[in-house]
Amino acid sequence: MNKYYLNSDSVIYRFDKANKPALRCALPATVVIDTIDSWNNQVKSETDVLDKLDYDIMNPCTGPIYFEGVVPGDVLEITINKIQCTSPGSVLCIPDEGVCGELVKEPSTHIFHFDEDHVLELKNGFKKQLTPMIGVLGLTPADSTPLTMESGSYGGNFDSALIKEGAVVYLPVQVEGGLLATGDLHAQQGDGESFTTGLEVGGQVEFSIRVRKDLKMDSAFVKVDGNLSSMESENSVDKSLSNAMEKFIQLIVDNGKADYTEAGVLCGLFGDLGICQLADDPLRTAKLTLPLDILEYSGVAI
Repeated sequence: MNKYYLNSDSVIYRFDKANKPALRCALPATVVIDTIDSWNNQVKSETDVLDKLDYDIMNPCTGPIYFEGVVPGDVLEITINKIQCTSPGSVLCIPDEGVCGELVKEPSTHIFHFDEDHVLELKNGFKKQLTPMIGVLGLTPADSTPLTMESGSYGGNFDSALIKEGAVVYLPVQVEGGLLATGDLHAQQGDGESFTTGLEVGGQVEFSIRVRKDLKMDSAFVKVDGNLSSMESENSVDKSLSNAMEKFIQLIVDNGKADYTEAGVLCGLFGDLGICQLADDPLRTAKLTLPLDILEYSGVAI
């Protein structure tokens, strides 16, 4: 398998097909990518609060990467082999953002140090194992130029705790070469990203990537922990949840042996709806999670 390395000198702030590729790869491949934290290294101490930062350079993503022979209609299968975060990380509390933002009266920054094994030590010697995850992982859409803070069928800023080591992310290709970029690592984040930010860090990720020409898929999915999850972002929680279920039903219909009603019944009986993030106004990201054995039963070879 080919192996490539991309440092964080090449970053983007929008997913745009006009972006010049920072790297070209032949698939299948292993790709190692360095990333910058979502604040673009502007947060060094607890005095660096949001109103002192340059918002125009937030959420830098390393890339884009062009994959030879990849065309619209293909699906990239991206396995996350390793996420290594750089300590320390930071959490910013922001008034009027997040689920309880109205309770935050003044902006504040909290710095957390952890070791190379991602073990965090809190007060009184309490230690907690962290679970690093990737906030932004996306290809480039064909007909828009979204900020890296946004998300959609192409991937992007899902901020889902599912996108961790061992996960396999499926992204539908919309432009020639795919043009993949990634960043916004979190050393820890609960689903919902409910108090405005995760534990924001820079670091390095390693992916194994191959192209799937046998899958019909027009939105993003994540396979991890014996399940497959659809990922959908819309301007309301209700719409995100509805789309997450609709896209999963369509995946089963397009790739398996069930009709729409049969697929819907399987999703209703065995699928769990959930929230990924509520912090990236105005978008809310939701998921529907279904066990892999139900997919196998329905004839889907994922």
